[in-house]
Formats: sequence, structure tokens, C-alpha cells
Amino acid sequence: MQKPSDTPLEANMKNSEFRSLMEDIKSSNEAQAKYAKRQYFMSQITAAASIVILGIVIYVSTSLLPKFNATFENTQVIMTDLQTITSELAQADLDDMIGNINHLIITSEENINDAMDQVNAIDIDSLNKAIKNLSDVVEPLARFFNVFNR
Repeated sequence: MQKPSDTPLEANMKNSEFRSLMEDIKSSNEAQAKYAKRQYFMSQITAAASIVILGIVIYVSTSLLPKFNATFENTQVIMTDLQTITSELAQADLDDMIGNINHLIITSEENINDAMDQVNAIDIDSLNKAIKNLSDVVEPLARFFNVFNR
């Protein structure tokens, strides 16, 4: 006969079977508790790693982003200047400038040749003779005036 405190499960099982089943349930519960503790520990590690990564992202965005922004602005200024220079070069009449430079060189060459012809046309012997004659005239005058300077 069954005791009133027995459950239907206990009634159908022998005492040793019931103990075995209870030990299985107990070991299963212990394994679940151990797994839950490990899962909790891993979630703490994940949270800490997330906070570290968030700190790195904030540091990089606050320290390096302004530098990238300044570099980008400098690049834009350089590109604008490059476009201006390119448009000015496109508008410049280089053929006319080269023609003007060639004309200036030819004119300068002609003037230099004329000056060389005039230098070559000087009669050095006549010039030396005129200098000697001038020296002969000035020398007695110099001696005459030196007498008064003493």
C-alpha cells in the first residue's frame, strides 16, 4: 500500500532508482550552475572589452580626427591652387611669350654687334698718340702749378 506522502513518481520507482534519478538531476543542476557562472564571467569580460574598445574609439576620434580634417582641408586648398594655376597656364599665350623672348634676344644680339663694331672701329694707335700729346701738354702745366703749392 502507498503512503499518503509518496508522489506518483516515488510510488512507481524503487528507492534506489529514485536516489539515482535525484543524483542525476542534482549533477545536472550543478553543471548548469557552473555553466551559468562561466557564462556570467565571460559576459563580464565581454563588457570590459567593449568598454576598452569604446575608449579607444573615443580617443582616436578625438585625437586623430582633427588631424585628418586639417589634412583634408589642406588637400582642398592645394587642389584649388592647382586648378587656378592650371587655368592660368591654359589662358597664357605661350607662343606669343616665346616670340617676344626671341625678338628680345635678336634685338639684343644686334645691339651687341653694333657696339662691338664701334669698339673695333677705334684706332688704338691714334688714341695712344693723342694721349701722349695730351700728357706732353699737361706735364709742363702741372710743374708750373706745383711751384705755387709749396
